[in-house]
Amino acid sequence: MSAQDSRGALAAGAVAVRSSPHPPIARATDPDPELRYEIKLVCDPHRLPQARSWVRLHPAAFRVAYPPRRVNSLYLDTPHLSSLDDNLDGVNVRQKLRLRWYGDEVTDIQPSLELKQKHNLVGRKKQYLLPCRLDLTWLWTEILGIVRVHAGPEWGLLLQSVNQPTVLTRYQREYYVTPDGTIRITLDSAQVAYDQRLGVRPNLHVRLPIADDIVIEIKAAQEQAERLPEIAAQFPVLRSRHSKYTSGLMAALG
Repeated sequence: MSAQDSRGALAAGAVAVRSSPHPPIARATDPDPELRYEIKLVCDPHRLPQARSWVRLHPAAFRVAYPPRRVNSLYLDTPHLSSLDDNLDGVNVRQKLRLRWYGDEVTDIQPSLELKQKHNLVGRKKQYLLPCRLDLTWLWTEILGIVRVHAGPEWGLLLQSVNQPTVLTRYQREYYVTPDGTIRITLDSAQVAYDQRLGVRPNLHVRLPIADDIVIEIKAAQEQAERLPEIAAQFPVLRSRHSKYTSGLMAALG
């Protein structure tokens, strides 16, 4: 769908909505074949060559699963930053809403809505590819209005209250997997973040002062979860609760 078509849909279909103080959340403890366990490891950016060696020389014989690519995540929160508070307070069951797309483009993107849900180490993602294209040089009111029009009833209900743009993060991601395909690793580097709370348009230029950490995420489905501590033990770095969203927004808040 063209930008003109998207704008026409906004004009024809946008409706006023009331905010709900309690956005819906599906608990990650419900039966779900998409449940996954995840362990994160963090190290300094100068150790990127070493981190790649740790993965490639691991006894589990990880191999490249997918070409590296740029990951973009535009996070939305409630006006009172409920998702941030839940993370800082260590709430067991929490969620984050974001728009995600891949590559360097910002003026002609087709992002997915993603709801990332966590219950301790257990997580899952709900995804919906928007049937429209967006331009991040547009006004926020226009961008979010188009997203609401195309999101559908379930996502639209969530967007009534989780509607505050907060942080845009961008980083390079590498993908690895074991030969049997059961354990996956992603290695993230070259992180940058941009505060989105204050302008009428997306901020694509003024960066936040975040640490460019290397983040290694080890992931497996529920039936393979018991293997993760053994896999992680082969890395000479400690486990961490690292959150790119929280790091970026805390830098924005000073």
